[in-house]
Amino acid sequence: MRIAFFTFSDVLFKQISETFEQSGTSCTRFTDELSLIRFLQRNSAALVIFDATRSQIPALATLKWRTCHFRTDLPVMMIGRSWDSEAVIEALDAGVDEVVIGTASVDEIMARARRSIARCRGSRVVDRLTVAGYTIDRTARTVSFGERCVSLTARELSLAWLLLMNAGSLMSREQLANAVWGKDADLAGRSLEQHIYKLRSKLALDGRDGSQLKTVYSLGYVFIGRHDEAADSRQPMAA
Repeated sequence: MRIAFFTFSDVLFKQISETFEQSGTSCTRFTDELSLIRFLQRNSAALVIFDATRSQIPALATLKWRTCHFRTDLPVMMIGRSWDSEAVIEALDAGVDEVVIGTASVDEIMARARRSIARCRGSRVVDRLTVAGYTIDRTARTVSFGERCVSLTARELSLAWLLLMNAGSLMSREQLANAVWGKDADLAGRSLEQHIYKLRSKLALDGRDGSQLKTVYSLGYVFIGRHDEAADSRQPMAA
């Protein structure tokens, strides 16, 4: 079993990795999220741990990648020494599965890690999402709206899922490139623009029927549901 560990601390990584390795679990260290995401794309990991001593929520790109690639089997755990209640709530709202605050012992971190892994292994995979009259079926790789049912490529599906899950909120080019392509926006920019164009065409997101995929110049994109109902109609459904 392998754990991915994001930390800038040599001492903390040594403590955690030595303890995990005693139980047969290897730890791979990362100090930037893009490298971590690329690793997760190519390798199996049972858990991702973020050391949040320098930044309250350093895991946002990884959480968005996990969402659009349907990795409900991959728990994300965050440890930090000086968090307040607002920071904890923000982390949990962002999708972090487990938060460890204060000077927790390595044994406690190990116990919480095992619990997070066991909990995610028993979770149900969300296969469908309905937002503002659009239903995404992950298994069939289709989107249904009105009387139409449209097939999508794998990246189109991931991009649509992420945009609809965050209906009404701006998704930056960097966030989308990191999550869907595992690259910087400078590298994935042209492909991102092409996929946005295709989604607008396939899903009729030009605003004529009320819903639109809006470009926020030089920043990113936002899905706006007809009659601004998108934020109130997100309905993920488990298989």
